[in-house]
Amino acid sequence: MKYPHLFSPIKVGNVVFRNRIFETPLSGFIVRSDHTVGENAAEFYARRAKGGAASVCVGECHVDIPRGTRGGLHLDMFDQASLIDLASIADKIKRHGAVAALELVHYGRYATSGLGPSDGIASGRQIRAYTPEEIEEILDAFARAALNAKSKGFDMVTIHGAHGWLPQQFFSEYTNSRTDEWGGSAENRARFAVEICDRIHALCGRRFPIEFRISGTELSQGYGMEGGIEYAKALDGHADIIHVSAGVHGDLSNDEWLLGSPGIFDEDSPLLKYAAAIKKEMKHSLVGTVGGVADPALMEEYIASGKVDFINCGRALMCDPDLPNKAREGRDEDIRVCMRCMGCWSNLMQMNRIVCAINPETGREVEFSRPMEAKTKKSVAVAGGGIAGIQAAITAAQCGHSVTLYEKNSFLGGGIHCEENVPFKKRFRRYLDLQIRTLEKEGVKVLLGTEATPELFKETKPDVILACVGTKPLIPPIPGIDGKNVVTGQYAFENPDKLGKKVAIIGGGLVGCELSIYLDMLGIKTEVIEMTDKINAAGMMFQGKIVARELRARNMEVKFNSVAKKITEDGLYYENGGEEKFIEADTVIVAAGQRPLTDAALAFADCAPQFHMIGDCAGGGNIITAVKNAYTIARDL
Repeated sequence: MKYPHLFSPIKVGNVVFRNRIFETPLSGFIVRSDHTVGENAAEFYARRAKGGAASVCVGECHVDIPRGTRGGLHLDMFDQASLIDLASIADKIKRHGAVAALELVHYGRYATSGLGPSDGIASGRQIRAYTPEEIEEILDAFARAALNAKSKGFDMVTIHGAHGWLPQQFFSEYTNSRTDEWGGSAENRARFAVEICDRIHALCGRRFPIEFRISGTELSQGYGMEGGIEYAKALDGHADIIHVSAGVHGDLSNDEWLLGSPGIFDEDSPLLKYAAAIKKEMKHSLVGTVGGVADPALMEEYIASGKVDFINCGRALMCDPDLPNKAREGRDEDIRVCMRCMGCWSNLMQMNRIVCAINPETGREVEFSRPMEAKTKKSVAVAGGGIAGIQAAITAAQCGHSVTLYEKNSFLGGGIHCEENVPFKKRFRRYLDLQIRTLEKEGVKVLLGTEATPELFKETKPDVILACVGTKPLIPPIPGIDGKNVVTGQYAFENPDKLGKKVAIIGGGLVGCELSIYLDMLGIKTEVIEMTDKINAAGMMFQGKIVARELRARNMEVKFNSVAKKITEDGLYYENGGEEKFIEADTVIVAAGQRPLTDAALAFADCAPQFHMIGDCAGGGNIITAVKNAYTIARDL
């Protein structure tokens, strides 16, 4: 076996884990008003169990509604409708060989109730401290909720004591100023977390495993690594597994909460150091790490070296639920590696549903559970070899159709191709390489340097045309826009050595901002102007936050509410607040958006019995829409 340590079984309490890959608690399904979640939630978790994870955890199950929630709809550990659905989920997880785990949550001072461990201010609201009687009620609720989970078939509970939620609030001196038995010394501050574990074991049995999620540091908002070690040492022997994350999510006043989900600019496994430091201090409890771990070779090294006992994966398993099975079989090259584009969290924050930008089945498991093979085999022509075109061609071929992909350029990938040398886009390149290999594997005929035209299709007579012709740069009508010193964003990504030492960028969307960061890495001074008052993230809200954080870290800024007025040989004139200003620049880069090539796509509308527009040419807007629509339409043929 290529990764013997990663795939070594281990017994914790009465439960055997088939390997060391745990799915982190996820809760991206929509909870209905009757506290149920429906079949798709069960299939979401079952799919990760089927893919080989050792443990699959249902997240965000609340123990104290409404006192411990922030409003909205939640799974309620004391509601019969919720428990019926949870029993079905546990059954489906276990039938595929994984351990069924369930996360118990209480938001404490960040809940809408205005209660917390101590008097104070949280999120701009006055907080009243819990009475000793209320603390006892909450502790009792945790234990009874765990017993309910066990009675419905769950093998383990995960206590969310990280990210600033209630157990961490009791432990942190920054949120706990009590002077009774629940505050003061580290022992007293940790008492709440320890009591949760001990009361669960008293009700559920000592050999019923408890995973306890903690923040190994609160970073600048509270305790540091030493405090995280102290927190873990108090739990040693009370919790069976300590799952180490970082940060405080309840207070979003700075960028540090983003570290829990490492972005494109972060190193691999940035939270490992906290878990490894805690592991050294443990005498009884096992330790897991989380955060940006997707490479099985790194997972193997972390476990073989004794840094941790488990790897907790969230986005990695949403992107490819078969990652464990592929790694066990030594098929690393077939793993669809998370690009860290933040499409999943962006969609969750905006739509209350988890999806994956490059795995169109994520969050839609029931919809796509039917067989892919088409009843009638057809000849399919795909016009355009960008992200949408490649996905459409792959899916159509997997359904049994005969597929030809036409791309006018000498390469595939569209907009991603121009970023292949950008260090923080290396995972995007890996995704493109996997897709290109899959085209070949599925027998798609790829014709590079061949532009799709109506004449071509009238001659070849395909049964289906999928138009994925994309976009072209939007060039605003600015005086001087046709100057020799003006280039597009794509050109700038491909030819940074030809831009000079100073550049001005028109457009503060993701493309313009990511380009400015790339050029700054190369030592090129950049200034960005944007018409609106914020980064235009094109539906990728979370990625916009990640990019904004990186700009601040580099002391770079976007000049918002600024309109380009004129380009000269010396630079860019723009207006801000009614005042004309000037940016001296060797090159002016236009990154003001894209114009869909709708007319080019519609030219194929009468060239085949079936015709579909997919991706940016249909107004798609981002990679999530392009991939999901390409996959769905190709399956529908």
